[in-house]
Amino acid sequence: MIGGVRIARFFGFEVRLDLSWFVVFLLVLWTFAQAVFPERNPGLSTTVYIAMASAGAILFFFSVLLHELAHSAMARARGIQVEGITLFIFGGMARIRSEASNPKDEFLITVVGPLSSAAIGLILLGFARAAQALGLPGAVSGVASWLAFLNFVLAAFNLIPGFPLDGGRLFRSLVWQLTQDLRKATRWASLSGRGFGLLLVGLGVVYLFGGFLVNGMWFIFIGWFLHQAAESSYRQLILRRILEGVRAREAMTRNPETVSPDLALRDLVDEYFLRRRYNSFPVEDSTGRLLGLITLTQVKQVERDRWPTTRVNDVMTQVCDAVTVRPEDTLAVVLSKLESAGVGRALVVTDGRLEGVISRADVAQWLDRYQKLH
Repeated sequence: MIGGVRIARFFGFEVRLDLSWFVVFLLVLWTFAQAVFPERNPGLSTTVYIAMASAGAILFFFSVLLHELAHSAMARARGIQVEGITLFIFGGMARIRSEASNPKDEFLITVVGPLSSAAIGLILLGFARAAQALGLPGAVSGVASWLAFLNFVLAAFNLIPGFPLDGGRLFRSLVWQLTQDLRKATRWASLSGRGFGLLLVGLGVVYLFGGFLVNGMWFIFIGWFLHQAAESSYRQLILRRILEGVRAREAMTRNPETVSPDLALRDLVDEYFLRRRYNSFPVEDSTGRLLGLITLTQVKQVERDRWPTTRVNDVMTQVCDAVTVRPEDTLAVVLSKLESAGVGRALVVTDGRLEGVISRADVAQWLDRYQKLH
């Protein structure tokens, strides 16, 4: 299930804020107000510093959003479906349903991110110079020049060849082009990312012993995060490759037990939910026509004293609204649909006819068998 708080849609992309974003936003706001702007623009009032910090923090994260929008727009232009963008503690991430299919697409989708940050930096730098020339308040040019600097830093940092940073992805695209092996390219890029993460951790330790406690802790934290993210990204690629090689028909439960739309919820609970291990059942009429899906969660939302008089048809999810997949869909597609809808079970359908049911548990069991055999 996709986490975070939905805030808006930009150019058709859903934007969400991860809960960790609120923590780092407050830290950035405090740093701007207490340290950065008082040092760079001395002699101003506390109110002005707070206003500068608020504007700076909001515009900085808007710059990060534009960076991710550039990735998402290029991905869409290359035929890759993008579900949305999530901003979190270390920046942002475009949520895409599949990886690039070739090195060229990987390179183009990645390179626009740092280029967009550099372009934003140049625009802000030009605005800061213009604000000074026009005699606008120093607070305006101060915020603009600092944000220009941050965007240049963002572009440079992302070009470091450590996966999953943009530089790591560019490195992966080059290795992929040379070896024609995505798995090997991802492994090399992952090793680079893990090495860079350890380097940051080591640098953080040096800062700690040098008496720079806050800087040292941040370097250690960021380094550890990058090290873990690089390792996790490689595992996710392997998992995706495995799931893309398996069809829904190979992992689904065939000929699932169905219930009638006229069944009372009281009988549904007593005869099915309390006697079976399933938390949902497909709904079919007497002719075998698939109508929808009834879940235990839906039943629990109905008051118990209404169960004897409420029918399955009254509360079920209609088939048009339920998550459906085809027998030939890969497990990667199945999982993507389940995560997007926030449900645990999908109906496997061919031309309106129920072929089976597949759940997260079915996928997990298949993976468990695969790992035991390999």
